[in-house]
Amino acid sequence: MKKRKEFEAIFHPHNQSGTQIWVINKIRELPIEIIQFALNLAALDFIKYVRIDTETIAASSENYPNRPKVPITLMNHPTAIGIEVLYSLEYKTVDFYDINSPVKGNGGKMADSILKDFPPGWSPLVFNDWSGGFWKGYRKSTSTWIGLKILLMNRSGFFLWE
Repeated sequence: MKKRKEFEAIFHPHNQSGTQIWVINKIRELPIEIIQFALNLAALDFIKYVRIDTETIAASSENYPNRPKVPITLMNHPTAIGIEVLYSLEYKTVDFYDINSPVKGNGGKMADSILKDFPPGWSPLVFNDWSGGFWKGYRKSTSTWIGLKILLMNRSGFFLWE
Protein backbone atom coordinates (compact mmCIF):
# COMPACT_ATOMS: atom_id res chain seq x y z
CA MET A 1 0.00 0.00 0.00
CA LYS A 2 1.15 3.49 -0.85
CA LYS A 3 0.15 6.49 1.22
CA ARG A 4 -1.46 9.49 -0.50
CA LYS A 5 1.75 11.54 -0.74
CA GLU A 6 3.55 8.55 -2.25
CA PHE A 7 0.99 7.82 -4.98
CA GLU A 8 0.55 11.53 -5.73
CA ALA A 9 4.30 11.68 -6.37
CA ILE A 10 4.03 8.66 -8.67
CA PHE A 11 1.19 10.33 -10.62
CA HIS A 12 2.86 13.76 -10.73
CA PRO A 13 4.82 13.24 -14.02
CA HIS A 14 1.60 12.33 -15.85
CA ASN A 15 -0.25 15.29 -14.35
CA GLN A 16 2.55 17.58 -15.55
CA SER A 17 2.62 16.13 -19.06
CA GLY A 18 -1.09 16.55 -19.82
CA THR A 19 -2.79 13.36 -18.66
CA GLN A 20 -4.65 14.06 -15.42
CA ILE A 21 -4.86 11.31 -12.78
CA TRP A 22 -7.26 12.10 -9.95
CA VAL A 23 -7.87 10.12 -6.78
CA ILE A 24 -10.93 11.00 -4.71
CA ASN A 25 -10.12 12.69 -1.41
CA LYS A 26 -11.40 9.96 0.87
CA ILE A 27 -8.76 7.52 -0.40
CA ARG A 28 -5.70 7.71 1.86
CA GLU A 29 -3.90 4.57 0.63
CA LEU A 30 -3.78 2.67 -2.65
CA PRO A 31 -2.35 -0.75 -3.40
CA ILE A 32 0.39 -0.83 -6.02
CA GLU A 33 -1.85 -2.92 -8.31
CA ILE A 34 -4.43 -0.12 -8.62
CA ILE A 35 -1.67 2.44 -9.12
CA GLN A 36 -0.21 0.31 -11.93
CA PHE A 37 -3.59 -0.10 -13.67
CA ALA A 38 -3.98 3.71 -13.63
CA LEU A 39 -0.44 4.27 -14.92
CA ASN A 40 -0.92 1.76 -17.74
CA LEU A 41 -4.10 3.54 -18.84
CA ALA A 42 -2.48 6.99 -18.53
CA ALA A 43 0.35 5.81 -20.79
CA LEU A 44 -2.06 5.42 -23.73
CA ASP A 45 -1.71 8.43 -26.04
CA PHE A 46 -5.47 8.99 -26.39
CA ILE A 47 -6.26 8.87 -22.64
CA LYS A 48 -6.31 12.34 -21.06
CA TYR A 49 -8.22 11.74 -17.81
CA VAL A 50 -8.02 8.96 -15.21
CA ARG A 51 -10.11 8.89 -12.03
CA ILE A 52 -9.72 6.45 -9.15
CA ASP A 53 -12.36 6.08 -6.48
CA THR A 54 -12.97 3.43 -3.83
CA GLU A 55 -14.16 0.76 -6.30
CA THR A 56 -13.56 2.02 -9.85
CA ILE A 57 -10.94 3.28 -12.25
CA ALA A 58 -12.31 5.32 -15.15
CA ALA A 59 -10.17 6.64 -17.99
CA SER A 60 -11.13 8.57 -21.11
CA SER A 61 -10.17 10.96 -23.84
CA GLU A 62 -12.93 13.33 -22.61
CA ASN A 63 -14.61 14.49 -19.39
CA TYR A 64 -18.25 15.34 -18.85
CA PRO A 65 -18.57 19.11 -19.48
CA ASN A 66 -20.28 19.91 -16.17
CA ARG A 67 -18.27 17.37 -14.16
CA PRO A 68 -14.63 18.10 -14.99
CA LYS A 69 -13.14 15.22 -13.00
CA VAL A 70 -15.42 12.49 -14.37
CA PRO A 71 -14.12 10.72 -17.50
CA ILE A 72 -16.70 9.72 -20.11
CA THR A 73 -16.87 5.93 -20.42
CA LEU A 74 -20.43 5.61 -21.72
CA MET A 75 -20.90 2.84 -24.27
CA ASN A 76 -21.76 4.09 -27.77
CA HIS A 77 -20.63 7.66 -27.01
CA PRO A 78 -19.89 9.17 -30.45
CA THR A 79 -16.49 10.72 -29.63
CA ALA A 80 -15.15 9.64 -26.21
CA ILE A 81 -12.68 6.77 -26.00
CA GLY A 82 -12.98 5.38 -22.49
CA ILE A 83 -12.99 2.48 -20.09
CA GLU A 84 -14.29 1.90 -16.59
CA VAL A 85 -13.25 -1.07 -14.50
CA LEU A 86 -14.61 -2.07 -11.11
CA TYR A 87 -12.09 -3.46 -8.67
CA SER A 88 -12.36 -5.35 -5.42
CA LEU A 89 -9.43 -5.29 -3.04
CA GLU A 90 -11.12 -7.97 -0.92
CA TYR A 91 -11.60 -10.47 -3.76
CA LYS A 92 -8.72 -9.20 -5.93
CA THR A 93 -10.85 -8.88 -9.06
CA VAL A 94 -10.99 -6.40 -11.91
CA ASP A 95 -14.29 -6.30 -13.79
CA PHE A 96 -14.42 -4.64 -17.21
CA TYR A 97 -17.61 -2.62 -16.72
CA ASP A 98 -17.75 -0.05 -19.57
CA ILE A 99 -15.58 0.22 -22.63
CA ASN A 100 -16.14 2.53 -25.59
CA SER A 101 -14.13 3.44 -28.63
CA PRO A 102 -15.38 5.01 -31.83
CA VAL A 103 -11.81 4.43 -33.14
CA LYS A 104 -11.19 0.80 -34.11
CA GLY A 105 -8.39 -0.76 -32.11
CA ASN A 106 -8.44 1.52 -29.08
CA GLY A 107 -10.80 -0.73 -27.12
CA GLY A 108 -8.25 -3.52 -27.39
CA LYS A 109 -5.45 -1.17 -26.36
CA MET A 110 -7.36 -0.19 -23.22
CA ALA A 111 -8.07 -3.84 -22.35
CA ASP A 112 -4.40 -4.69 -23.01
CA SER A 113 -3.26 -1.90 -20.70
CA ILE A 114 -5.24 -3.41 -17.82
CA LEU A 115 -4.21 -7.00 -18.58
CA LYS A 116 -0.54 -6.17 -19.21
CA ASP A 117 1.63 -7.42 -16.34
CA PHE A 118 -1.54 -8.48 -14.54
CA PRO A 119 -0.82 -9.03 -10.83
CA PRO A 120 -0.59 -12.60 -9.59
CA GLY A 121 -3.50 -13.64 -7.40
CA TRP A 122 -5.89 -11.20 -9.11
CA SER A 123 -8.67 -12.24 -11.52
CA PRO A 124 -9.88 -10.26 -14.54
CA LEU A 125 -13.51 -10.70 -15.56
CA VAL A 126 -16.37 -9.36 -17.62
CA PHE A 127 -19.53 -9.69 -15.54
CA ASN A 128 -21.90 -9.30 -18.46
CA ASP A 129 -20.86 -8.86 -22.07
CA TRP A 130 -22.99 -6.21 -23.77
CA SER A 131 -20.31 -5.46 -26.36
CA GLY A 132 -21.85 -7.28 -29.30
CA GLY A 133 -18.75 -9.40 -29.88
CA PHE A 134 -15.82 -7.25 -28.73
CA TRP A 135 -14.64 -9.72 -26.08
CA LYS A 136 -14.96 -12.73 -28.36
CA GLY A 137 -12.87 -10.95 -31.00
CA TYR A 138 -10.43 -9.72 -28.38
CA ARG A 139 -9.87 -13.24 -27.13
CA LYS A 140 -8.97 -14.42 -30.64
CA SER A 141 -6.66 -11.51 -31.41
CA THR A 142 -4.58 -11.03 -28.28
CA SER A 143 -1.88 -12.76 -26.32
CA THR A 144 -2.83 -10.93 -23.10
CA TRP A 145 -6.02 -12.96 -22.58
CA ILE A 146 -4.53 -14.54 -19.38
CA GLY A 147 -7.65 -16.30 -18.22
CA LEU A 148 -10.15 -13.46 -18.51
CA LYS A 149 -13.48 -14.83 -17.36
CA ILE A 150 -16.69 -13.70 -18.98
CA LEU A 151 -19.90 -14.25 -17.05
CA LEU A 152 -23.04 -14.03 -19.13
CA MET A 153 -26.62 -14.03 -18.00
CA ASN A 154 -29.49 -15.87 -19.64
CA ARG A 155 -33.02 -16.58 -18.42
CA SER A 156 -31.76 -19.35 -16.15
CA GLY A 157 -29.15 -17.21 -14.44
CA PHE A 158 -25.41 -16.79 -14.93
CA PHE A 159 -23.05 -19.06 -16.79
CA LEU A 160 -19.33 -18.89 -17.45
CA TRP A 161 -17.97 -18.42 -20.94
CA GLU A 162 -14.21 -18.71 -21.31
